[in-house]
Parts: sequence; structure tokens; C-alpha cells
Amino acid sequence: MMVFGNWKVTAEGIAWNSNGFNHFLIPKTSLNATRMTAEGVLYEWILLATEEDWLTQNDLYDLNFAFVYAMAKFNMGFNYDIFDDTLEVQYEQFDDEEEEEEEF
Repeated sequence: MMVFGNWKVTAEGIAWNSNGFNHFLIPKTSLNATRMTAEGVLYEWILLATEEDWLTQNDLYDLNFAFVYAMAKFNMGFNYDIFDDTLEVQYEQFDDEEEEEEEF
């Protein structure tokens, strides 16, 4: 098992490592799932995690590292271009959230 912040990579996949109410699990079998968007093909699980309001930016940065590690560990055919495009969308969402907070 490898731990990245509050995320743990196990033989089953990536799991939020918390005793609280929030849970997030990425099964190894679908770790490399993608979604076609207007921005191109992106990694599904990174987008789903980014949409969770309870995960902080630091949590998501840690997940990004855990994701890359898990993709290599499970030999899932990691694609740097897809990951870069996914992170670009993730960072744009961070910027949008910060702008919304500044308006209040």
C-alpha cells in the first residue's frame, strides 16, 4: 500500500483514507476510464473527484499523484497527453472556484 495525503493505493485501486462520512473509491478495473468532452478525451475519475465539493485542492493534487502511481503500478497504459488535458480542465475549475469566492 502507498499513501498520498488522504489517499491510499491498494491492490483494489485508490481509496479516500478517512474515517469521516465522505467516501471516494476508484476501482483498479476502471482506473483508466476516459470521458469525451469538448476539451477532448479526459480521465473520468479525476474529473469526478474534481466535481466533489468536499475535496480540497490539496486533496485533488494528492489524488493526481496517487493516480499516476496507480496507473503505473497496475500497468494501465497511462497517457500523458490525456492526463495533461485532464489537469488543464481541473485547474480551470480551480480558477473558476477562486473567482466565485472573490465575488463574495
